[in-house]
Amino acid sequence: MARTDLTVTAVPRAGLNLAAALPNNANVDGNAFAWSEKRRLRFKNTDGTPKTVTIEIPGTVDGQDINDRPYTIPATTGDVLIPPLPAAYRRGDGKVWINYTGSVTGLSVAVLEEP
Repeated sequence: MARTDLTVTAVPRAGLNLAAALPNNANVDGNAFAWSEKRRLRFKNTDGTPKTVTIEIPGTVDGQDINDRPYTIPATTGDVLIPPLPAAYRRGDGKVWINYTGSVTGLSVAVLEEP
């Protein structure tokens, strides 16, 4: 398998039913989405074990790699919202890469775009 692109869900001004806003299952080989300053990530974990989600930060500072940003999604009822990411997370092709450590069973992800 390969990294897969995520569907972007627009958040209407009338509001969004969050229970229906998780259109993507996490892909064990990683996911990607086109960066925008209006996009945020939501991860939900229904599995009995916590999950680690890592968002890559490409590039270097003074020749040193920038450390990627890990997030822990708690077990069973973990529901984590990540605010919009700075442009530093954007790769040369305009996408942000998301990686997963271990099993992705029960892990879903949404890219939410604000108006």
